[in-house]
Amino acid sequence: MFDARAFPIKERPTEDDARAALRLLLALIGEFKFKAEHDRAAAVSAILAATTRPSLPLAPAYHVRAPVFSSGKSYLCKLFTAFAGPGPSAPCSYPTDGAEATKTLLALLLTSPAVVEFDDMTTDLIPFGMMNRVLTEQRVSDRVLGESKTVSVSTRALFLSSGNNVGPVRDMLRRVVTINLDPRCQTPALTRYKADPVGDVRRARGKYVAAALTIIEAWKSAGEPRTDIPTVASYNGPWTDYCRHPLVWLGMDDPATGLFDQLQHDPDADALGRILKLWHGKFKNDPKTVREVLQALSYQDDLMDALREVAEERGEINRKRLGWWIRRHEHRIVNDLEFQRGTDSGGSVKWTVVSVAEVF
Repeated sequence: MFDARAFPIKERPTEDDARAALRLLLALIGEFKFKAEHDRAAAVSAILAATTRPSLPLAPAYHVRAPVFSSGKSYLCKLFTAFAGPGPSAPCSYPTDGAEATKTLLALLLTSPAVVEFDDMTTDLIPFGMMNRVLTEQRVSDRVLGESKTVSVSTRALFLSSGNNVGPVRDMLRRVVTINLDPRCQTPALTRYKADPVGDVRRARGKYVAAALTIIEAWKSAGEPRTDIPTVASYNGPWTDYCRHPLVWLGMDDPATGLFDQLQHDPDADALGRILKLWHGKFKNDPKTVREVLQALSYQDDLMDALREVAEERGEINRKRLGWWIRRHEHRIVNDLEFQRGTDSGGSVKWTVVSVAEVF
């Protein structure tokens, strides 16, 4: 747990103290152009998470996204980092494959950093196995690349990332809180800012960390009031208590609103839902191999168009790629439909789209 005694705050701060502390934090981010109020709340949540991260068993990553460069993404991450510790972060590139993700994350976490930051990303936050694990497990173990030894490291670092029009996909959707900035101008690089929030925090870090802790301590002193907000798998514990409930208690939007929005508008789920519906409408409960499905479809068929979106390669549908895509979504239910696997007498895999409502 964090030690509030290390900072100049009241023993039992009141709601008025919490509101004064919140105003201080909001002033720091006053010139950032947030797309929605829940994005502003998510930024304050990131400040609380940065302050208390050593005491949180688990915490999601925070990703800052904008539609255009020079929108303040990296600078906002620097502000969060200033709350996590007195030193600057060392931003690095996001890994390009699973082996690189394991190598990079093990190397970073071996140094026990306060912050791990992936800056100026040009690709989405791809759910490599190690990335998934560091955000949902308190410790991870793996073999050091090129060596015979295995190491175990703590994951208690604040994970940050930023990029233009990129963000979490697939399994990362439930592990990342996205903060959207939108300057609503053609050349935000020409915008002149009056304040220096990162410098302010670095010059008087104790003052600002105390403000973050005051909000949490006041919420605890008020009896830890909890509103009926949705739960976040893996993070429905101290992170929700410290970084969501106090802000909702003070009248802010739920900082996890964006996380739930991205789960509901998952492009992968949209593609799967369309394919399930068209497949079921075409073949009903008749099991089919991937080859049989492609042979039964014309080039103009709606299902062929949908399959082309997920498995087209050089103008043709790659059967192996399509089979892999279906296996990855086996038993994932969208609109009460799911893929179920079977085999024929020769051992070939056959797929059936089953209505879950009919089964149960």
